[in-house]
Amino acid sequence: MSDLADTLKAIVDTATAAVEATTDVPGLDQVRVQFLGKKGQLTGLLKGLGKLPAEERPAAGAEINQAKRVLDDAIGTRKDTLESS
Repeated sequence: MSDLADTLKAIVDTATAAVEATTDVPGLDQVRVQFLGKKGQLTGLLKGLGKLPAEERPAAGAEINQAKRVLDDAIGTRKDTLESS
């Protein structure tokens, strides 16, 4: 499970840095797609849950969904900032 946690932390750190570095809304949307889109990094992890043993899936799914919420919040906050400036 710690491998997943390490992977999630790396993805969230990278995504958060990309969100903060974005200077316009279209660029922010590209970051969103890269991490949360249909072929995004976090979406790929969710699709891989089926390969995990049944007893590990709920906790892994919860961790991935928490990471998605963190990124959604960061993107929403940055979008509000960009649109108001």
